[in-house]
Amino acid sequence: MREREEQGLPRAVICDIDGTLLQEQQKIPSQRILRCLAAVREKGILLIIATGRIRQLIPSALVELADYCVCGNGGLVVDHAGKILRETPFDADLVEGLAAFSDKIGAALSFSFPSGYGVYRDFPTISRLYLGCAEGELPLTDESATRTRHRTEPPFSAFLIGNEGRVYSYLRRQHRLQGARQWQDHFDIYPVATTKAAGISGILQERSIKWKEVVAFGDSPNDLEMLAAAGRGYAMGNACPEAKQLARFEAPPVWEDGVAQVLEEILR
Repeated sequence: MREREEQGLPRAVICDIDGTLLQEQQKIPSQRILRCLAAVREKGILLIIATGRIRQLIPSALVELADYCVCGNGGLVVDHAGKILRETPFDADLVEGLAAFSDKIGAALSFSFPSGYGVYRDFPTISRLYLGCAEGELPLTDESATRTRHRTEPPFSAFLIGNEGRVYSYLRRQHRLQGARQWQDHFDIYPVATTKAAGISGILQERSIKWKEVVAFGDSPNDLEMLAAAGRGYAMGNACPEAKQLARFEAPPVWEDGVAQVLEEILR
């Protein structure tokens, strides 16, 4: 840990999932992680899971523990019971423009809807990716033949698998979309008004919690805003360079249960 832990318990703990609580191809957090998160709740500390995933793809043990889930990188905020508190949807023309771009470069493309995932291009590739992360059945449908679902159920985020150079070039020309690279050729795409920090801010305001009273953990470009805002923001040891440069603290890597190590010290 780069700096010694400050004194005092936080009022909220925020955790990303992939690369923070879970390693690649790991479906369920370790028992050590789950014990620490349960201890957080027992102390009366608010627990928020902030992820690019939809709620239905969050491991059930985390859903049961979390007070809130911030999904789609802030595009959808739900409470413990699954009630939608905030949604930042894609406009229809953004969906259709992104679908046309995916056709042009031969990219796989899916959208996150409140009721589940809809694949607009290359269902086999997307289904292998998502089902490899799922504990059980997943609401995942092939929408590639019709591509009309967004007209009645606006999505709140997208996932695109395609050539990095062409994706970056496309995003630079967009004024209403942003993207976060997860790993080579894999991108979260979401409206510019959407960030994890924006989704979390509404929760904190409702609970009268200040960002300086928050501990947050993340590893990816889509975590940068919340790591910067948190009083104690931890970049994982395996985090991207931007997160490590921005965060005030560094936790051990995900494969060493870095979140658990930090929380054990905080809770002592």
